[in-house]
Amino acid sequence: MAAKFWYYPEPDGSHLVEIDLNEPLAELFSDQQVDASDGTAMDGSLSRSVTKNGEIITIQRDRMAGGEELAHQFAAMQSHLDRGYSVAFTADHRYAWAGPVTTNPTGGDFDLFVGPNPFRQFTNGGGVTPIPVANQYIVIENQPPGMITETQKIQAATVTTNGGGTITCSKRVNFTYPSVAFARWYRFWPVLKRPQEDLNRNIITNEHGITFSLSLRLVPDYSTLFSFHPRTALATDPALIGISPGSGSVNDTEGRYSIDFHAELQQTLQESEMNQRLSEIWSRIS
Repeated sequence: MAAKFWYYPEPDGSHLVEIDLNEPLAELFSDQQVDASDGTAMDGSLSRSVTKNGEIITIQRDRMAGGEELAHQFAAMQSHLDRGYSVAFTADHRYAWAGPVTTNPTGGDFDLFVGPNPFRQFTNGGGVTPIPVANQYIVIENQPPGMITETQKIQAATVTTNGGGTITCSKRVNFTYPSVAFARWYRFWPVLKRPQEDLNRNIITNEHGITFSLSLRLVPDYSTLFSFHPRTALATDPALIGISPGSGSVNDTEGRYSIDFHAELQQTLQESEMNQRLSEIWSRIS
């Protein structure tokens, strides 16, 4: 097993960069973040209004086996992150799978129906095609606001990376999800960004210039993640840029996009569609 990062260096995002630690992490944990306000009525009843929730992921690898060579790769990735762009991360490249849930999960169900992995252009490679299998854990989370999330153990799965399929959970799904949802291996995050409060803090430190350590915190960008869901995206094929060859020129990327540009494209298409509808309404009443 090996932890990996992927990103498309912006501003042009013309090719994919993969950083392979070639070893497991020392620390990986996440903390839930909730913004809420409570109110107390005159009869003593309590109510809570949740405005935003999410998580913050802490990733650490002390004294990386890759040494200085990896340190320079991470320095470039930090430049990318510090300008507000996205990376993908998995704690184990063999299980880096995510899929849009095609039917909103209902509390009490065992089965999840998922579509193709929209990130397969970079998760599949090196002889590995990650798919969900029995005894793995998956996270189910729906689109904010009002995000609901839970972790389930897989009892059985018949899923292909290009076609999707069915996942049967070992226990009943807890919640009824009111909006579109994603399922993913619980230690794979397809779209992460660096929190503002961590800027001006190096993600790589060293001891006497001999050993190098990695430590960073990242937060999911749910808006960008759900721009890859077929029920919210206007362009159904994510068409991400794939893995570059080991030598020579990069592949022709015409008609293919980076993670960040895909989200911008979806927003532009949605704004264009909205303007067209407004124009049609205006023409009817004028």
